[in-house]
Amino acid sequence: MAEVDQGRWTAEMGRLADVNLAATWASLGRSSDAAVGGSEVCTFVATGIPVAFFNGVYVTQPVADPEGVVRDAIEFMSEHSVPWLLWVREGVDEGLLDAGRRAGLRDAGGPPGMVLPSIPATFPAPDGFEVTVVADAAGIETFVDVAARGFEMPVEVAERLVTSATIADPSMVAVVGSVDGVAVSVALASMTGPTIGIYNVATPAEHRRRGYGEAITWAAIAAGAELGGDHAALQASQLGAPVYRSMGFVDVGRYVQLEGPPAPT
Repeated sequence: MAEVDQGRWTAEMGRLADVNLAATWASLGRSSDAAVGGSEVCTFVATGIPVAFFNGVYVTQPVADPEGVVRDAIEFMSEHSVPWLLWVREGVDEGLLDAGRRAGLRDAGGPPGMVLPSIPATFPAPDGFEVTVVADAAGIETFVDVAARGFEMPVEVAERLVTSATIADPSMVAVVGSVDGVAVSVALASMTGPTIGIYNVATPAEHRRRGYGEAITWAAIAAGAELGGDHAALQASQLGAPVYRSMGFVDVGRYVQLEGPPAPT
């Protein structure tokens, strides 16, 4: 019985993580004038950035017509001339993945989905670590600068991560961690019901290995808890996964990413 209950818990937590992932990308997309489409169970987001990671198809439950969804996704992304990724967590819809591969989509790996089952009463942080909620243009500028350096991406791309529309969204909270007045890490919390989605956790190379990434993740979780969240979810990078597991996050299934073809030239 315990194994059955554990399986049901994992499936439900994974589903909530999927819903948060799709809703967050849709919200971020709308905040930065991206094209957003799809259906209730399959969200399409085309930001226009010519990097597959920033254009996605996010599935929250099995689809009725896998071939039709793949066809619609290819057409949608082709209209916006971007490479893209189909995100399907393992076990959610193998038929859709098979349809994607038959259509020529290529396996591109994928991160583990992870969930923190409950929110602790206190949140650890290194000495001198101070957290600020982004609330104005100056805060956005700081967030973008740290994110660009942390992810080693152009500032023009990082500017899509947090905008004035993002911080005006009541379901979003962007936080900056500083030490001695220097911004050292950033993160974004995105709410869907009781789920606190954690995104854009970034620490520039010169500030790593000091616990700042973990501290800013806790800060984002704390911000989400104040909005009523009772568990957290994220998609972990290779660098971040061991840290998140040490924090109490558990795996709920790897996301399979299939890379869609770019628009015909």
